[in-house]
Parts: sequence; C-alpha cells; structure tokens
Amino acid sequence: MKKKLLALAVAAALPMVSQAATADVTIYGKVHTSIDFIDPDAGDSIYDVTSRASRLGFKGSEDLGDGLKLIWKMETQYNTAEGGFQGGRNAYIGLAGGWGTFLYGKHDTPMKMSTGKLDIFGDELADYNATAGLVDIRASDAIAYVSPSFSGLTLVGAVVPDADYDGDGDFGGAYSLAAMYSNGGLFLAAAWEQLDDLFAGADATHWRIGAGFDMGDFHIGAVYADQGDLTATDNYTVNGSYKFGNNKLKAQWSQIDPDSGSKSDAWAIGLDHNFSKRTKMYVQYADSEHGLHITNPDGEQSGLSFGMVHKF
Repeated sequence: MKKKLLALAVAAALPMVSQAATADVTIYGKVHTSIDFIDPDAGDSIYDVTSRASRLGFKGSEDLGDGLKLIWKMETQYNTAEGGFQGGRNAYIGLAGGWGTFLYGKHDTPMKMSTGKLDIFGDELADYNATAGLVDIRASDAIAYVSPSFSGLTLVGAVVPDADYDGDGDFGGAYSLAAMYSNGGLFLAAAWEQLDDLFAGADATHWRIGAGFDMGDFHIGAVYADQGDLTATDNYTVNGSYKFGNNKLKAQWSQIDPDSGSKSDAWAIGLDHNFSKRTKMYVQYADSEHGLHITNPDGEQSGLSFGMVHKF
C-alpha cells in the first residue's frame, strides 16, 4: 500500500515539476536577523532581536524570440524575529531586449537604485538611511525604463502616476532619473527626483551624487544629497572597507546638516565574516547624534549589533 501511495504522489508531482522547468521560475530569498543593544543618551537601554529586510521572492522570464523576453518578479518581506509577512517589496512585469528593460509595478525609484551599492552597511544597524538620513523610496505604480550599458554608462528613468496619492490622476505625479557609470574599479552616480506625496506627504525635489572606487581589497565611497523641501537637509556619508581572507572591516562617517539648526554626526565600524558566498556573520558598533532610526529620531544613541545573513 505504501509503495502504491508513493507512486501516486510521484506521478502527481511530475506535471508540476515539468511546468516549473518550462516556466523558468526561481525561488529566492534572504534571512537577515540581528541581536541589537541600543543605548540612548537619555532613557532606558533597549535589547531587541530585529528582522532586517528578510524576504521571500519568486522571479522568472520567458524567451519570446528575436532577442525579446518577458520578465517578472514578486517579492515580499518576512519578519524573522516575530513571524509573519510584512508587506510587498519589488513586484513587476516587463519586457527586456537589446534596447534595454521596460517594467511596471512596484519598484525602487532610480534615485534609490543610483547609490545602493555605496551603502556598505545596507539593511544593517548603520544603514545610511538611518545614519546619513538619506531618503530612498520603493514606489507603487511605477513605470520604469533601464537602458543597456553604453561603455559602462546606464540610464534609468521612472514615472509614477499620482492617482493613488492626491487623487488628481495625473500621469506624471512623480519623476525619478538616474545615471550610473561603472568602469574598472570606478563607480559614479547622479540622480534627481520630483516627488508628489510619495514620502511623508511631501511635494518636493531632491538630488544626490555618489562615487566609489575599488582597488584590490580596498573600497572607498561617498554620497552627498541635497534633499530640499523633502527633509530640509544636506546629507553626507563617507565610508570604506578592507577585505582580508573571508573577512571585511568596514567604517563609515555621516552627517546631517539642516537648513536651520545644528549639524549632527554619526559613525560606525563593523566586521563581517563570510562563511560562504551565501552566509555571513557580522558585528558592528554605531553612534549617532540624531538616533539610529532617522524616521523616528530619538536623540543621541549608540548601538551594538550582532547579525547573521543567509541568502538562498
């Protein structure tokens, strides 16, 4: 009886396996969880287990012939500290060919894409969105185009209809443009964004530039942002890293300079250990005069974070 049941189960699964193979679907994700100790200048210390943008995704493509293919992705965030899905990340459908990539759905704006590789503490305690106050947006209803590489230069543009935000229904509710250049160890980026209520109800224009250089095991990078009416600040971050063996030593300094009021600085240092290409462990320390959660600043804070990351 057991053999018959096993045979029936295998027979039932074969059509599903065949369909998955022909559909070219990839299941992927990242489990990133840290143990954090936050020590504020005033108030009680905080101990927490934090899920840091852990995610589960599905993506795929279909060859349509003549160099054209359909692409799609569906990705959602999962809270590995408390359990449960937390909402959607990038999710889109589009077409790609020698002329570039066209997609629409929910996606990082070109501004966010432009300097992402310069955030050496990305998704960690010292992420530059917290320490440097940089505003990155993942926009719903985005319509985007990514050019092919022109001798290392890539251009990206997106428009976001604003019907879901202020009710006017304009096609161009928000615009975001970026240019990125990569050649050898040099990386340069520039981006401009006009927002219509996409962040904290703000109708504002902001821009940023970034640069990075890799030389052997050394990396240095810097980002400057003028966030105009968005946050009324100029934002700076400079960082560097050094690889040795399976380890990487990282350091960063950031500053928020408001149009009115006092400047505030932040700095961080960390050490990563890579067990493999998919699994790493890290420890880092950060200190910020404006708090380590810029969307909800709490005054000066320092923090120690131990984390593990596994990609699949």
